Amino acid sequence: MIERFSGAGIPSESITFARGTYTFEFPGSPSKFLGAFRSFYGPTMNAFEAAERDGRAKDLQAELEELFDSQNTSSGKDTTTIPATYLRVTVQVN
Repeated sequence: MIERFSGAGIPSESITFARGTYTFEFPGSPSKFLGAFRSFYGPTMNAFEAAERDGRAKDLQAELEELFDSQNTSSGKDTTTIPATYLRVTVQVN
């Protein structure tokens, strides 16, 4: 990130980072949560569209179901709780 912003003329001392976690809470199984992503979340919709063109939509579905299941920290089968870590980058421009 520093390299990218520095390339745009931002001094490195003006760039700060903070790691955070957003927890997805869904009142359904991980498979149903994936269904919502597949229907309404642009990047996932695009991934499935490309996979369908390549005949790999079933493979993508299986891989993502495995991922969602493995990351689900909910104690119930009919709820989904998935913590997602992200990096917040702040650039102070004067």
